[in-house]
Amino acid sequence: MSAPIVLEQPARLALGEQLRARTAVAAAWLLLALVRARPARLRRLLRVLHRGARPAPVEVALRARAMVATVSLHAASDHGCLLRSVAIVLACRFAGVAVTWRVGVVSPPPALHAWVEADDKPVGEPFDPRWLYSPIITVEPSRKGILPR
Repeated sequence: MSAPIVLEQPARLALGEQLRARTAVAAAWLLLALVRARPARLRRLLRVLHRGARPAPVEVALRARAMVATVSLHAASDHGCLLRSVAIVLACRFAGVAVTWRVGVVSPPPALHAWVEADDKPVGEPFDPRWLYSPIITVEPSRKGILPR
């Protein structure tokens, strides 16, 4: 049995945006391979990446999501939330800003979902994942001397 996969609409990208997006997706694949599915390691690495970055405006985060979804079919699919969210974090960091990264859980049946937020709003999600998923991991940019959780 197969499940339908819905892809996001591709965006028109300038050459520089395409290069940044491809670099972010490749770096996200590498980062996920390095942490070997250990959430604590991924959280530590993302906290390091968030250092010194100001919070991202929603427009920048939405553009980063569109860029990532355009260059990667896996990230554009419903099943690519972890890759997509990490690649968005990296693409935003390349722009000098940081988004909030979350992983949530729902049960029954047990399921996980990863997403990013900017200005305390989920970025590009078809529905607000906070309604369904309980966040279990959060990495957010520092706000005026407040350390990330």
